[in-house]
Amino acid sequence: MTAPTPPAPGTAGLPSPVPQRPHVTEAARLGADPDAVQACLDEFDAVLARRAQRRLAEARGLLGELAARDGEPLDPVLLEAEAERVCEQEDQERLAAELRRWVTPDAAAVRQARAHRDAALERCCQAAVEVLAILPRSLAEFEPGAKRRHAAERAVRDGLARREAEVTRLLEAAAWWRRRGLRRELAGLHRDRLAAEQRLRVAAASLAAVRVRQAQRAGWLVRPDVAEMLAKGAAALRELAARAGDGGAATAELAAVDRLRPGPGRAGSGAS
Repeated sequence: MTAPTPPAPGTAGLPSPVPQRPHVTEAARLGADPDAVQACLDEFDAVLARRAQRRLAEARGLLGELAARDGEPLDPVLLEAEAERVCEQEDQERLAAELRRWVTPDAAAVRQARAHRDAALERCCQAAVEVLAILPRSLAEFEPGAKRRHAAERAVRDGLARREAEVTRLLEAAAWWRRRGLRRELAGLHRDRLAAEQRLRVAAASLAAVRVRQAQRAGWLVRPDVAEMLAKGAAALRELAARAGDGGAATAELAAVDRLRPGPGRAGSGAS
């Protein structure tokens, strides 16, 4: 089974389900610079890439230690290939967890999964994971921190702006001997507010970048071909887990979709 994987957003002849520059809209809503939003997207992706490189280095080091402990000869080429295989397997497990956590299969997909053999279910799972693998990487893990930082910087900026307005009113009504101190305070407030506004723009760009990426992913996930494949894969994954004997927790919510419901004339007939 081959997964109907979605093309890259720029593929000719296939319109993207999201705007080509969605960060422009989100940036405007948060008061951020669109170019800064794109820069934050690039930086988030760079963080994920560096994390992947660290994982690869750790896997390489651990495999090297195991080989040395067992007295096996170290072949750098084979060691690198094995480390990459380990990291790829971890990525597959992460994507499978995302599939299981975020995709709820419909009743038709559940019934089809229950009728398939294990090998067919595994192919469905693999196809769905391959779909998720080509989507832009989720930035959901960064959203809580980005939201806290944005809210904190906005609160600081607003507090400074209120105090600046208050000191301005006091200065206008103050006697001459108080004005020097008020002018000095006003200048400091103005300087601090400008700095706070700059930090707020950076925080807004970071938060907008996270939301843009989630919107990009959501745009692909609602494509009918992608949604269908993910639903089949999620149903297959949960059915495999149930057959493996995980206590039924993975498919508890799926059992209800085939449960007979009483008709209008039988409502409550089974109540005790």
